[in-house]
Parts: sequence; structure tokens; C-alpha cells
Amino acid sequence: MAEAEDDVCELSGADHPWPQIESMFSLQDDKKNSFIMRCRPCAPKQIDSPAPPHDYTEISLRLKDKLKLDYDRILVGNSETGHREYLNDIYTDLYVVENETGGRVNDHEVIQIESNHMRLTAKETPIKCNDMFKVQCDTGRQNRKVLTVGIAGVGKTVSVNKFILDWAEGTENQDIVFIFPLPFRRLNLIKEDHSLIELLNKYFFSSPEELSSLPKGDGKVMFIFDGLDECRFPLSFKEDDSFTDVNQKTTVSVIITNLIKTHLFPSALIWITSRPAAAGLIPRDYIDQVTEVQGFNNEQKELYFNNNSSPEVAGNIIHHIRKSRSLYIMCHIPIFCWISLTVLQPLLARESNDKTPTTLTEMYTNFLLTQQQQMERKFCDFPEPKGNTRSFEQIILKLGKLAFQQLQKGNLIFYKEDLEECGLDVSEASVYCGLCTQMFQEEKVPKRNVYSFVHLSIQEFLAALYVFLVHKDRKANPFLESWKKKLSWTVSKKPLFKLHKTAVKKALQSHNGHLDLFLRFLLGLSLESNQIYLKEIVPRLELKTESVKDTADYIKKTIEREESVERTINLFHCLSELNDDFVEEIQRNLSSGSLSAQNLSSAQWSALVFVLQMSEETQEKFELQKYRRSDEALIRLLPVIKNTRRALLQFCNLTAQCCESLSSALQSLNSFLRELDLSNNELRDSGVKPLSDGLKSPNCMLEILRFSTCNLTAHSCEILSSVLQSSNSVLRELDLSNNDLQDSGVKLLSDGLKSLNCQVKILR
Repeated sequence: MAEAEDDVCELSGADHPWPQIESMFSLQDDKKNSFIMRCRPCAPKQIDSPAPPHDYTEISLRLKDKLKLDYDRILVGNSETGHREYLNDIYTDLYVVENETGGRVNDHEVIQIESNHMRLTAKETPIKCNDMFKVQCDTGRQNRKVLTVGIAGVGKTVSVNKFILDWAEGTENQDIVFIFPLPFRRLNLIKEDHSLIELLNKYFFSSPEELSSLPKGDGKVMFIFDGLDECRFPLSFKEDDSFTDVNQKTTVSVIITNLIKTHLFPSALIWITSRPAAAGLIPRDYIDQVTEVQGFNNEQKELYFNNNSSPEVAGNIIHHIRKSRSLYIMCHIPIFCWISLTVLQPLLARESNDKTPTTLTEMYTNFLLTQQQQMERKFCDFPEPKGNTRSFEQIILKLGKLAFQQLQKGNLIFYKEDLEECGLDVSEASVYCGLCTQMFQEEKVPKRNVYSFVHLSIQEFLAALYVFLVHKDRKANPFLESWKKKLSWTVSKKPLFKLHKTAVKKALQSHNGHLDLFLRFLLGLSLESNQIYLKEIVPRLELKTESVKDTADYIKKTIEREESVERTINLFHCLSELNDDFVEEIQRNLSSGSLSAQNLSSAQWSALVFVLQMSEETQEKFELQKYRRSDEALIRLLPVIKNTRRALLQFCNLTAQCCESLSSALQSLNSFLRELDLSNNELRDSGVKPLSDGLKSPNCMLEILRFSTCNLTAHSCEILSSVLQSSNSVLRELDLSNNDLQDSGVKLLSDGLKSLNCQVKILR
């Protein structure tokens, strides 16, 4: 092996623009889900027996004509004030990447964005939706079943619409004979039994017998199930629950699960979309590929504000949200960009804008005020009934009760009985939608109308507002169910603290963090500064200052005990909403350099993790020696290491003790590490061994690994040789300089370098 200078051996061996945001967050399903639509009449084709090969050309063209009518336009805005635009005029490819998780993500979507925002700038290979089901040229294989995940409002349904429209217009995927879109929101309404053929005839064709069979052959028929998170019927994937007859009647649930399990029409293509928290409803064994629709990157945020306002306004908004790391990260979510624009555009235009929102609660409270102002402008169109039951305050309280009750159940869509339970008059539902056009929406469908909030965060804010107002108005705690607990709470000396304590416990008990953002809003609303805004909406609100110090102290004690990094991050955001300076104190110590001299408590370590994860600098590079040089520091700061691209851990007094933790980081589904420098640490062979397990993991994306001066021997070469032979290894650069490897070690290493799986190009 020839030596080059520096002892280096050379071993030879898209743009992603987004559609205009209004089309994403305000998409109404009235057209795209409208299955009952008159097509031109066509008599069922008679087939003599024995039947010749069936020609589906004519019926396929009729289906394409129908789907073109349903999908060629998209609603921009909302059902009351919006207008329909041609999808092809406003759509560009969404940014979709491969995501191997495939299971339930047990964190709130906002927490996922905040703790893993590095993913949005990582250099991953984008996937075009139109290519997901095409036969791969290199392998000849075809994905049959694809699950696409993405947080609410990020554009999953829009990507589905474009896929269908391209097929219907004859520009993409013409090998597919039929595409049948069956969104879960519509499937929820089907209570009677159907056969698969009956179901398709009912919703896609004009005659109950127009479609008598389905074409045989791989990939000829495609079913699209949009919105798994909205499914309101059980999905059973028990092996003994098989069903194979396309003409036999059964429940919708049995039809769906057996299509996915390939018992019923096994040659079909299946595309399912879901929010991450519901993805685990379908076992990973039944999915060929998982893809993810990601949010805006930093450039796309700025592009959105520039496209929807003047350059001056856009610059002011971007400058303002950059001051708050939390707000800036939230703008990865498309709808939050729209909320920010709605709120900040008029506020920043004022000469004095000292009350411009800097927290999430302030942003959503101001957004609610814009809705009130919109309602007041419309009031002349809605004559006020006796008792003022249509006042904005009354509507918000009722919508808030609906939001809270359904949030506790985990429901995103609601029906007539849900509204009536909260005192909402279903006959006036369209009025609520008209007065609160950007918060609450109604979808008119046959037999049963469906209601929802425009976005999950709107539901969470209104739920928190309802709980807070009930506390202020009735001195009650909506979380408490038994009369004994309610009585005990009523006579307590610190009712607000007791309310906060209950909410914190409920949020921490949640299996998927669905109350995390609700908790942030509830705590933020308790501040007098936010109540001043609320008094414009609820004039009778008593502005009585109540101390939140007990709540802040309780949260800090909870942080000491909490093991979940994600829950801890949310608790620090809660402290920020309470204007507590605990995190700021860590930042000040960090800036002054005094942090390394302190003995940090568990809560202070957690605060340091929070500060570093929110830092743009550590997204690209993290240098451990700036903070502490020890195994303990590495283990404490492991969440930061997982979320950086370059972890520089050299000269940090590390031993083999920390290597198990590093190995777990490399195996993590959410690790973005591409470079790991462990040079000049006393790792020894005993440290390399556990690291090799992480390096062999299919989740490991590490490309550069440095072990210079780590007291390694030939045994480490044997371990690393097995890594290089692994089909999962993507290492391209390996530094083993200044170790006692000897000739025997080099020989062992060469076996790995000769492997067809080895991708190393630079060896030191």
C-alpha cells in the first residue's frame, strides 16, 4: 500500500420547491373526496362465456375523466372565502425522503420538529411521489405498498392529489389501469357491509354493475388510503382474519386490512398516508417502503414570506422570528408560516411594535384576535339571535370545549353528536365556519357532515384556552372527574398551581405527547401579559395576577426526575412560556465560559442539552471539549451528538466506558451523524468493540471515523474489518494513525478493504 503525503492512501474501488402554502393548510376535501358524481351513462358490458380477456380501456378512461374533474383544482383559502385554483398551476414537487422508521413516533409533532430540525437541512436524496411505484431499473423490483408520513399540514394530501391528477391526465404511471382514492375520512362514514366490487361501483361509477371484475397482473390496480390518522374504525392484522373474495360482502375494516395484507387482490398497489403518531397502526411487515414529507427548510421559509408579502414586510418578519429560536423552528411547519404572516404583517407595520409576539402562546393569542376582528367585520351578514349566542366569546368557549374533549380522546375529526355534546348547534355549523374561517371547517359529504380544526395546533390552543377560562370563570378544573377531587381542588389555596400540576402530569403520562403543546399554551395563558390580549375577546375576564413561581419550581423538579429527553425539551419550552430565566442562566454561563467550572445538577445538564439542541451552530458541528472533557459529559450530551453532523470528541479524556452510549447513538433512527472524531482518547480495543455494533447498524449513516492515537492494537483491526465487510457500512474515510496495529493488524484490515461492500476511499 503506497504511502502518500500525510499518510493518506487513496483507495479506488434537486431542487425541491413547494406548492403555494395556502393550498396545503386550507385544503378542503369537498371535491377530492366527492365519490358520488355523475359520469356520462354507460351500460355494463356483457361478456359471453367463456370470456375472452377483458378490455378495461373504456372503463379506465371513464374513471380518469371523473378523477380529472375531482382533482384538477384545489381550494386556496377556506370554504367560505377561498377560491379554486388549477393544481397544475400552483404545484411543484414536494420534498419527500425515504424514512425507515415505519412505526409509531411517540412524540408530539411540534417536538419532533424542534428536537430533530436538523433533518430538514440534512442532505438526503429526495424521492418524487410519481416514482414511488415505478419498477426500479437497477433491481427490477417494484414497491407494492408505500406508507407516507408527515406532520399535519405539511402537504401529504396535496401530493396524493397531484399523483392522481397526473395519472388521470395520462402523463404518469400509465401502466396502472385503475386508481381508486379511498380517504379514511370518507371510509369512516360507511356503516353497511359491501363487497370490494360493490364499494368501487358505488363511489366511482354510475352503474352498480359497471365494474364487474378487476384486471389481473402486478400493479394494474392501485388503492390510495389518505389520512390513516383520521381512521375511526379498528384495523385488525391478525393472521387468522383473512378474506379473499372481491365479490363477498364484509365490513370496510376487513376490506382495508386484507388489501394491505395482500389476501384480497394481492397484485394491487397500496399507498397510505398518515401523521407519524398513527403510522404504527399498520405493522411494518406489510409495508415495502416508508417515505416522509418534510417541512420547510430555512430557504423555503424565507421564500414563502417573500412570495406572500412585500420584500420589506418579509424581511421584517424573518428578522423578528429569528430572534425567537422556538418561533423560527416552528416555521418548518407550513401552516405556522401562514399564522406568523397573518399576525405579524399588521403588527410590524405599526410605529410602536413593542408588543409583537415572541412566544407560541402570544402568537396564537394574537391570531385569535385577528379572527375576532374578521368576525366583527362580517357581523352584519349574520343577524344576531336572542341571547347573543353567536358572540365570538360564546363560539370560542364552545369550540374550546369541543377541542379539549376531542384532544383528550385523540380525535382530529368530529361529527354531529360531538358538536351537540358541546352545545354547538349543528344547524348553525356553517355560521361557525363562516365566522371562524381560519380555525374551524365543515366538509359537506353525503349522509354525514364532517368537522375539524384547520390544524392540530389550533385545536390545542383552543383546548388550553377553554381550560384556562373555566378555571378563571368557574374556579373549576376540567381534568378532574370525581366530585371528591373537584371539592378538594375548590378549597385549595393555590388553585392555579394545582391546575398546572395536573396538566403537567397528564402531559407526561401521554404515550405520544399529544398534550405537550396544549400544556405550553395553558401555562402561557396564565401570564398577565397574555391575559391583557384575552380581555379583548373576553371583556369580563378578571385580570388578577397569580404567581406562577410554584409552577416553575415544580417543572424544574420534574426535569430532575424525567428520563425522556423529548419530554424534558417540552418542559423547558414550558419554562420559556412562563418567562422563567432558568435556561437563560445556562446560556449566560455558557457564554462566559464559567459553565465548565461548575458542578451541574441533573436539571442543569438537561438545560444545557436544550440550549445546545436549539443552537444552529451545533446542528453542523459539536465540539465536546468546549463544555466538559469526560465520559459523563459525553453521556449527558448524547442527544446533542445524535443531532449534529460532525461530532468532534478528540482530547476529551474519553474511555471505553462511553462507547456503549456512542454505539446506541449510531443505531438510533434519528441520528444524523456523518463524522465522528475520537482521536487522542484512551479507548483501547475494548472501546472499539461496542462501537462496531453501531457501525454495522442499518440506521448508521457515519461516513468519516477517526481513531488516531487511541491505543489500539491488531485486535481493533479485526473488529473494524468485519465492519467494512458489512453491507450496512457507509464509511468512506477511516483514520487509524498513531496506533500499535503492527503487520498482523494491517493484514486483518486488508480483508475488509477487499470486500465488495467496503466503501472506504481514504485510509490513514
